[in-house]
Amino acid sequence: MSAVVSSVTAPSTTGGRGTRPPATVSVLEVVVMCVVAVGLTIGSLLHKLQCAAPGVDFVTATRKACFADTVSLFSSRELASHVFPYVQPLGENGLPPGSLEYPTLSGIWAWLSALPVSSLHGFLVVTALTFVPVVVVTVVALARVAGRRAWFFAATPPLFLYALYNWDLLPVMCTVVAIAVAVWWPAGRSLVWRAVVVGALFGLGGAFKLYPLVFVAPFVLALLVDATASWGDRVRRALGAVAGSVGVVLVANLPFVLINAESWFSVIRYQGIRNIDGATLSVWYYAFQPWSAEDSPAFQHTLNLLATGATAVALLAVLVTGFVLGVRRGRMPWIETSAALLCAYLVANKVDSLQYALWLAPFFVFVRIRSGWVIAYLAANTLLFAGWFRHIYLQAIGTTVRTYADEAMSIGVWAQIVLLPILAVVFLRSRAVDRDDEVSVVHGAPEPQRTPTPSA
Repeated sequence: MSAVVSSVTAPSTTGGRGTRPPATVSVLEVVVMCVVAVGLTIGSLLHKLQCAAPGVDFVTATRKACFADTVSLFSSRELASHVFPYVQPLGENGLPPGSLEYPTLSGIWAWLSALPVSSLHGFLVVTALTFVPVVVVTVVALARVAGRRAWFFAATPPLFLYALYNWDLLPVMCTVVAIAVAVWWPAGRSLVWRAVVVGALFGLGGAFKLYPLVFVAPFVLALLVDATASWGDRVRRALGAVAGSVGVVLVANLPFVLINAESWFSVIRYQGIRNIDGATLSVWYYAFQPWSAEDSPAFQHTLNLLATGATAVALLAVLVTGFVLGVRRGRMPWIETSAALLCAYLVANKVDSLQYALWLAPFFVFVRIRSGWVIAYLAANTLLFAGWFRHIYLQAIGTTVRTYADEAMSIGVWAQIVLLPILAVVFLRSRAVDRDDEVSVVHGAPEPQRTPTPSA
């Protein structure tokens, strides 16, 4: 089939006005990508359904490695009671009944998924069905921008391991669509409105999980450093992006604040007081052993302060680096900077959960880095997944000596800790799959340069 889904053409960066050959992918290949991605999502469902079988306890769930937020929170957060989230008085766990320890839209999505069912089995099935269009939209958007590199998302371990792990596919989709809209905004349409839409999509992602809000900053800076636009146009577009993101976040949160501010804030407080323990899989726990393993509120407070400060410094350092590159070039590599920001956040934050690999996977598609880096990170994450669950299982049955599972987990954790800052540098030194991330983010998709042909 010769129909083209993704055709990328950008001005040459070597000094001329020529073009490089477009990257293309056929409709048939995109369909196959979607089928594979949906298949992995269904595979993730079948894997998690093992934990929904009658009589499955924690030991069995960890042995089968099917334990996940979607599994545990259905009962522990009382989703079966169908109580509308974030508005009830606080429960014993410090959260309102029916509420997740996630931003409002994730909780509402889970509540809606639980409404037609009364069992964990039904909840997992409904959740998977709602994720099928999410996965398809994500894959199509990736293929539209990056062509065959979309296979790095559609056919790699994170989708199977984490599609049904929790609700992170939702902010992933919002992030991917936001970048696709920025790159493929229709020519001739208002560029201010493009900024608003992209900002709103990042804001929508932030209403599911906070991390997509980080990408608003490099996008706004890209608008401000555009050397070819007037200062007035730059400011209007930047303000449009900020207004779009802030507006969506307010719409998603303000009603809950007005109804019951304490219940709404409980999610933030819950995450803020979370201890840095072995389950966080972060550098802060493993670098400060054995003190981090002790039950010391004072040391936990210190670790939290260190993690918060280091995260802020790391994000600022990456953002400044991207900005300097943008000023020097007159156009900011905001997609590459966004990828580096995410790496900095993952390595410096107090939590680096297994499923965060899903957050990073789209940037392996968007940014043209060597496949060896992709394979190395995915291998480390997969090893960590296997080692972590085997470690928990062996602990649950009373094993006290160090085992191969502990070794695998340690290798996986430290491999990620080492790889993430390296990847941040690699992303900043690389190019997005379409140079439109530096050109058309402020101007609209460039028209291909055609060589005039003499008439017969």
